[in-house]
Amino acid sequence: MLYICVYAILTGFFTIFRKQAVKDSNVFFVLSISSIIGFLLVSWKATEAIAISWEYILLIMFKALIISISWALELIAIRDYYISILQPISAIKVIFGFVASVIIFSEPVLWWQLVGVLIVVLGIAFLKKDEKENLFLKRLDVNKKKERKVIIFFVISCVLSEISAIIDKYTLQTITSNQLQWWFMLFCAIFITLFFFGMCCYKKKMLVKKEDWKNVFMYAFPFILIFMDSLLFKGLMDPNSKASLVSIIKQLSLVVSVVVGGLLFKEKNLKNRLYYLGFILCGIVIILI
Repeated sequence: MLYICVYAILTGFFTIFRKQAVKDSNVFFVLSISSIIGFLLVSWKATEAIAISWEYILLIMFKALIISISWALELIAIRDYYISILQPISAIKVIFGFVASVIIFSEPVLWWQLVGVLIVVLGIAFLKKDEKENLFLKRLDVNKKKERKVIIFFVISCVLSEISAIIDKYTLQTITSNQLQWWFMLFCAIFITLFFFGMCCYKKKMLVKKEDWKNVFMYAFPFILIFMDSLLFKGLMDPNSKASLVSIIKQLSLVVSVVVGGLLFKEKNLKNRLYYLGFILCGIVIILI
């Protein structure tokens, strides 16, 4: 659980980081370069990685495909919209992940864990209502059609992310984190690069500017991602870790986003949000008892 907690906290900072990475650059270009670098970082694990069956390779390939789509949709959403509204929507991960884990892995659920889940969901719902003072950006003038599109993109990315998390839990009961990470980064590099060139063909031009190659965030992206994933995979390899609880603990990233965003940008009404976050933390503690 400690690995998952550290992963969740880093994810909160990484969300802000990713927004900066795609602020002025094409999403698919950033993801393509980052995934290629990411694969190079784990390429030394090849000898261990190839020693798994084709069934797992195909499953990881499916995971890489849905995560490639999830990353693209999420980055488009957080680039075009404000994180303070999108992040609370990720509560859908809690519900989807918890229910799916109980059904797929037949994980036992105690009554106080259900109470804890309810508290977490309520806390995030209360936080979502507090949209008058946004945490990261002033409210932008966007039409309702674009707003709905962005939110739909984000919701789809959340669902795909949780499907990937279920696959992680299943595969890591048999294969190692190194094997999963090597194949995952290989397929991500392939899929996202194909997506990028597909977009270029569709637009009939290369979607890259000279300034994009100087995007420091793009090059740092894979280093942070590889480190975070290694923590997540180590946590999931523990047979005692429950996918349903992991889904809940990941919501700590929301706490980081709100607190850091509020302090960094000197937001008003931060005190109210801290009450809601305290509510969420109480729910997480109850679940972990």
